[in-house]
Amino acid sequence: MEIPAVTGAASSPAAVRLFGNWLSMWNDDPQIALQIIAADLRTHLPRVGMPPPGQVHDPVTMAAWVTAFRSSFESGTFRPLIGPLGVDDLLFCHWEFTGVWRGGRPPTATARPGTLVDFRGVDVLRVRDDRVTEYWLTDNQLDLYAQIGAFRG
Repeated sequence: MEIPAVTGAASSPAAVRLFGNWLSMWNDDPQIALQIIAADLRTHLPRVGMPPPGQVHDPVTMAAWVTAFRSSFESGTFRPLIGPLGVDDLLFCHWEFTGVWRGGRPPTATARPGTLVDFRGVDVLRVRDDRVTEYWLTDNQLDLYAQIGAFRG
C-alpha cells in the first residue's frame, strides 16, 4: 500500500493559516466562520451530542453551532496534539479540548458547574479556495458526557 505524500493545497502556507483560523473559531471567535467556511459546507458529524444531519451547512450555521458549544463552558481551549497534516486538499488534526463546564447542557448532566473536563477528537477539513468546504468530525464526546454525569442507567 502506497502512503500519499503530504502535498497539494492543504500543505500550503495558506492552509496552515486557515487551520489557525479554524482553531481561533473554536477557541474564541465563532464569527471567523464567516471568513473561512464555504457557503455550501458539507458536514459529517457523530450522532451523539451533535446537531442533526444537515443543520450545519454554511458559515452562519457553523458560527451558531460553535457558539452553542462554547456556551456550555466558562472557559475552554482546543489545542492540536498531532497536525495539522495536509494531503492533497485535506487537512487532518488530532486535538484535545480542556475546559470548565458551565452546566445546563445536556439536561441529563449531574456534575457541578465548574467541573474541569477534557476530551479528544480528530478534525478532517477539505479545503478549496481558502475555505473549508467539507468537515468530518470524530471525537470522544462520550468521554465528556461521562465526566459531566450525563448518562443514565
